[in-house]
Amino acid sequence: MEEFFCGPCLAAMPAGKFYMGLALASGAALIGLHQALRGLFKARLIEDIPTSRIRSASQGYVELIGLASGRGSTLASPLTASPCLWWRYTIERLERSGKSRRWRVVEKGHSEAPFFLDDGSGLCRIEPAGAEVSCLHRKRWEGSARKPGAAASANTGLIAALGRLASLGERYRYTEHLIRDGDPLYVLGHFESDATGARLLTIDQAAGRLIRQWKTDFPQLLVRFDGDGNGVLDSGEWQAVTAAARQAATREQRDGAAAPPDHSLRAPEDGGLPYLIGSHAQEQLARQFRWRAGGFALLFVAALGMAAWLVAGRFLG
Repeated sequence: MEEFFCGPCLAAMPAGKFYMGLALASGAALIGLHQALRGLFKARLIEDIPTSRIRSASQGYVELIGLASGRGSTLASPLTASPCLWWRYTIERLERSGKSRRWRVVEKGHSEAPFFLDDGSGLCRIEPAGAEVSCLHRKRWEGSARKPGAAASANTGLIAALGRLASLGERYRYTEHLIRDGDPLYVLGHFESDATGARLLTIDQAAGRLIRQWKTDFPQLLVRFDGDGNGVLDSGEWQAVTAAARQAATREQRDGAAAPPDHSLRAPEDGGLPYLIGSHAQEQLARQFRWRAGGFALLFVAALGMAAWLVAGRFLG
């Protein structure tokens, strides 16, 4: 590695090794630039997009702020069995090689079950698939088993320290992130009301949809409408099917008009727009992305400088 910082060594370095080092430095610079710009873009969106209210939000890309709600239903996190609305976990194993030690991820996962945001004007179902999620609740601890027990997270402090000293076997590190019922919630994504489109259908369209559903269980359809029992539906019997479907569609439309709209938020169809879910304050989220952008900007400058040094040392030294 030292030879990459030695000008005369660069001139004598084998071409394959030199160009591999140059490619790594250039790649790191590109990654740093891309992530720095992406972080700034996210921070500006959080700061500039006005907050909408669920009741009056326009369809499309919106920002909502409220409280996380499970409407009486919660999940159990996989590592500690804690009640929550969303979870993410990572299990790492400590690997030793001589004097070096590093943690390697052996298992990770996250939930995709929807939960709700309540902003006082209504409820919006949050579909977390594809979101970049940040949480208030983060827990990290260590143990000697691949999977901790439900009470393993309590094994902290002096007990955990003694366990690390006494254990000669494998060591694992567990990290769990949670969104809990009642947590503050910030979301930025694609908002839809009546995502199924049921409220926009005419009676004929809704009746046609019902008939298609009924056809998937044709034996039951025969039981209901095959008056002569010959195993087929003649034109008169199909008219009865159509009339029954129209009546059912009319009832659904009437009941749906009286029910509150079904609001949901999901990942934007435009892949260039971020989908963010956070249980931190809006200002804190924007600050986190700015700090992240600053870190990647430093990576860009350092990697670009390294690439320039390699080129200068090889061809101009």
